[in-house]
Amino acid sequence: MESSNETATKPEYFGPGQPAPPEPNPVIKDNAPFFLGLSLAYGVCFAIAFFKNFIGIAYPAITAVTFWACIVFLKKYGIPWRRPNWWYIASALLLGISTALTANGFVVFFNTVGILLLLSVFMVRQVYNDRGWNLGQYICNLMFLYLCMVPEVASPFIHLAGYLKKHRKTEQKNKNAKYILIGIFIGLPMLFAVVWLLSSADQIFSKLVGSIFWNLWSQVIFSPNIFLAFFLVVLGFFGIYCFLSALTLNNMPEWKQGKQKKNPLTAITFLSMVTAVYVIFCTIQLVFLFTGGKLLPKEYTYAEYARQGFFQLLFVCLFNFALVMLCLTVFQQNKLLKTLLLVFSGCTYIMIASSTFRMALYIEAYHLSFLRVLVLWFLAMLAVLLAGVIVNIVKGEFGLFRYCMAVATVFYLVFSFGRPDALVASYNLAHQGDGISYWDIAYLANLSMDAAPALSKCRFGHSHSGEAKDYYKSQGYVEDASGDFYNSGGVRLYVEGCKRCRLDRRFQEILDETGNMDLRTFHVSKYRARAAAENYFEGQE
Repeated sequence: MESSNETATKPEYFGPGQPAPPEPNPVIKDNAPFFLGLSLAYGVCFAIAFFKNFIGIAYPAITAVTFWACIVFLKKYGIPWRRPNWWYIASALLLGISTALTANGFVVFFNTVGILLLLSVFMVRQVYNDRGWNLGQYICNLMFLYLCMVPEVASPFIHLAGYLKKHRKTEQKNKNAKYILIGIFIGLPMLFAVVWLLSSADQIFSKLVGSIFWNLWSQVIFSPNIFLAFFLVVLGFFGIYCFLSALTLNNMPEWKQGKQKKNPLTAITFLSMVTAVYVIFCTIQLVFLFTGGKLLPKEYTYAEYARQGFFQLLFVCLFNFALVMLCLTVFQQNKLLKTLLLVFSGCTYIMIASSTFRMALYIEAYHLSFLRVLVLWFLAMLAVLLAGVIVNIVKGEFGLFRYCMAVATVFYLVFSFGRPDALVASYNLAHQGDGISYWDIAYLANLSMDAAPALSKCRFGHSHSGEAKDYYKSQGYVEDASGDFYNSGGVRLYVEGCKRCRLDRRFQEILDETGNMDLRTFHVSKYRARAAAENYFEGQE
């Protein structure tokens, strides 16, 4: 290990009465060329992975490369491994793999957010002593880390300048190199100006030399592809360098663990008022909703009663979860407050059950949609998270942040690998059969390519009305034996309102979008969608 690493010390938590935090660790400054080279190599890998390709098989590869760069940093920093932290690496890699399996934009976006969050927590837990941080403090520290990354954009230049100044050499060749670089910067604009003038003065010179410079100018210097590649390299370089540099600052906020909490009487007062209302509300839920509506007033039908107010209930459940967390963090705990919080949490469970029951009735009447799957998943996760909060009420030293992180990660992995669009399409087609409406088919066709394998099993005939046929024929369209309409140029017409036309158009779009996949851009969901499209058209022949 290098001498600079021997002096590197792992940042520690400094509580009340302990020494002030140390100065920023010099590991990156002392090894500026190494980390600049590492960041540049990462930037190149980042550009290769994401150049006109955000969800290909390169996604899990760049996820692994990101963690590899961070592991190299930790080794250079001299920080020993904390074995439980392998959980974060494994979860992030699974999210990267999930991205190569789904084409749903919502899932891909939150996969990316999840990977960044797991990476951040992993590195914070490795670099800092996070024992004693509660959920709110952890969130604040993560936000603080991200804010610290902003001014670190200048750190590559500062670190390189400092390193060169510290290791300055006086050899003549280095002085000559400086003068040569200055000459290049002065000569380049002069060169382009002279070539442009001479090209306009002599056509032969323009063809031989001017065209070369013009192609260089238009296709390389101002090429959109070159610009995009350069932008991705720069984004990857500064992203990883600023992140690692911010971690060495040793400037996490000092949380005074002994800080006096507020008098619990305030919380007991407002919780008593709200809990009383919740008890009445939950009693109504138990009597009218969960008994099948036998005691409902005559002006209400059971379906109408069950379907009203779902999203209001969902909001109240989220509000309750946040309020319990606030009370645990801000107020002193005593038996009465804990009892109220437990009753409050019990009422929240009844509301979660009521929301789930109402959503089940929605699904029974209107079948599945992506949003309904998302809501059911979220309610299930919220119920498990609330169980951890209840344990924290009873046992104050319970590690709530780690519990919430583990629950959210596991639940999201299940959701991500579950490919909800495929689930929605399979469920709706199985329950609606051939009688499915055009608008339901249109909704399924607008889902991501994950739904394509289920849709490819549909076999509908054309449902063009006689009036529509007469109209299109009067416009010069020709109808073939299968009922498809084409114009004089052979372009297919997809008739609005026809289930067969809507599916034909969707599968043709899939074939057009997946025709140029290679090893770098290969995507499992797109490959399966293309195979489904080919199978669909073969079945129509």
